[in-house]
Amino acid sequence: MKFQLLTSLALSSVLNSSSASNVRRLQGEDYYDAVDDTQAVFVKFSEPGCAACEESAPVWEELATAFADNQNIVIAETVCDGENEACLDNNVESYPSYQHGDLLGIMTKYNGPMDLESLEKFTSEHVRVRCSIAGDHWCNDEELLLIDQIRKMPIAEIEEKIELMNDAEEAEYDAAEQKVETAESLLEDAEDKLQNAEGDDELKAAQEEHKDAEKAVADAEAEFDILMDKQEPLELELMEEFSMESES
Repeated sequence: MKFQLLTSLALSSVLNSSSASNVRRLQGEDYYDAVDDTQAVFVKFSEPGCAACEESAPVWEELATAFADNQNIVIAETVCDGENEACLDNNVESYPSYQHGDLLGIMTKYNGPMDLESLEKFTSEHVRVRCSIAGDHWCNDEELLLIDQIRKMPIAEIEEKIELMNDAEEAEYDAAEQKVETAESLLEDAEDKLQNAEGDDELKAAQEEHKDAEKAVADAEAEFDILMDKQEPLELELMEEFSMESES
């Protein structure tokens, strides 16, 4: 009986160790709290019943095991079950999908090879977050020098510079928004002319004007979207981080 009990316990231990996973599970409300904000993440987005998701599970586990001792990189997975808002936030449209970067910031899609060697190489070279004071292990020499310069600045000078840079960014957003509104107004005028055109020549001219106005709206909206997706200047982010650090 004692031998059987010891054998059972040993087998249970083996099974538990084999079923333990190094893939970090990101679930529901805990999705954005599951990693430190200085850690880079490589996330697999899966869907229940997805055969391709199950097929890629072994190599994803191998990748997670390869980086299990790396404190700066997290290999993770989240299941898109209809209630996982993170999947909507990251515009996930197919499964499995892979994204990497800053869980609380910008994530980038991965569409590369799925063999372990390629994944390990990509993860080592490209899975990272932006330089920050708290996460200065991500910073290059030039960025570390910038942090050192900011630390030496008087806090009043930092606050003034933050305000100036924020004002400049806001002015840029306002100008882009105004460009969209102007283009939309011209499109409305062109639509009115198109509806009220009389005769072939007037109709042709109205059609051309309407076509140009549609293009102007599309171009203005594209410029605005690019501006909205643009990262804040690193210097500004670092100064804001240092300012908050000084207040605490």
